[in-house]
Formats: sequence, C-alpha cells, structure tokens
Amino acid sequence: MTANFPGPINAPVNQHQSSPLGKEIPCVELIDRHLWRSFHAYETEMVITKSGRRMFPAFKVKVSGLEKQTKYVMMLEIVAADDCRYKFHNNQWMVAGKADPEMPKRMYIHPDSPATGEQWMQKIISFHKLKLTNNISDKHGFVSSLKL
Repeated sequence: MTANFPGPINAPVNQHQSSPLGKEIPCVELIDRHLWRSFHAYETEMVITKSGRRMFPAFKVKVSGLEKQTKYVMMLEIVAADDCRYKFHNNQWMVAGKADPEMPKRMYIHPDSPATGEQWMQKIISFHKLKLTNNISDKHGFVSSLKL
C-alpha cells in the first residue's frame, strides 16, 4: 500500500470507502492533524544534522481497509516538494536557487514490518523512531534529507 498525501494537512480525513467490486479501499488517517496544521501554519523549520534528528511531530497514522490475513510492510519515504533551495528572509521563505542534486532514495521501514493487515489496523502506527539526516553515507537506516 502506498499512501501519498498531496495535502495531508488540509485534506479531509478519508472515511471507509469501497471499490466498485465491494472491497474496502485501504485508507490512511493522519494522527494529531491539529498539531500538524499548527506547525504548517507557522512554516516551522527543523534543523537536520549528520548524526540524525527525530522528526517532530512524530508521523503517526491509523490504517483501515487492509486485508486481514495479508502481510504488509509499512515504509515511509520523504521527498522534496520541489527542486528549489530556500532561505528565510524578511520573515518569509524565499527561493534562493536550485536545490542540490537529489540524494539516493531511502525508505524507512517500520520496525514492526512485516505484519498482517489485522495487526496494522488494531493500532496507531508510529514512526517516532525515524531520524532525518543530511549524511548521504549514513548506515543506520536514517532517512536522508537535503539541507535548506
């Protein structure tokens, strides 16, 4: 299952939906949406280090619509919103040129993976152990992210 959040902060929460064949469609709900909205409204910046830094707020979701006996691997990938580098100037973010070349893709695999759909749907899935780093040669499984 791939969850793409084109607008996770402002998008409505998906309710249980069915496909034309009557099967339930997998659905992902962002936990602590109010906190994410608050941070988004203030354009909060997070300084990333080579040693890695835990993301705040932690990314937590609740899933539904999975097949109960099927095994799933939950992964998180962080991608750049665009190809620009930004700087904070006069109380606002401004484009400051082209971003560095994209680093190799890295996905963070949730430590409970693989698990059955039933197991995933019974709990909130937290990626609180995820660390972001700007060290492209990191060997600890951290997710690489570009510096601003």
